Amino acid sequence: MGVKAQLVRDADEGPAGGYELYKSGDRYPAGMIYQCPCGCKRIGALAFRPHASPSWEWDGNQEQPTLSPSVHDISNGKTHWHGYLRNGVWENC
Repeated sequence: MGVKAQLVRDADEGPAGGYELYKSGDRYPAGMIYQCPCGCKRIGALAFRPHASPSWEWDGNQEQPTLSPSVHDISNGKTHWHGYLRNGVWENC
């Protein structure tokens, strides 16, 4: 069972799995800022391609996004959360 990804104005204030799209230079969206789907309130950022590595392929769907490859959130050298964002749902690996 996964966590619904919800487009919000501010990922810091949103629910677990909430995300906002961000602009970089003239590119919008250039990526997303998200709140960890585990519920810990940790904030992460994912750049969309063609940004330099690491970056993610985004399907262009703002309401039910899919990213590839998986999201591997590392904290203090250890895996904090690892999973996929598919069709608007964060899924644990």
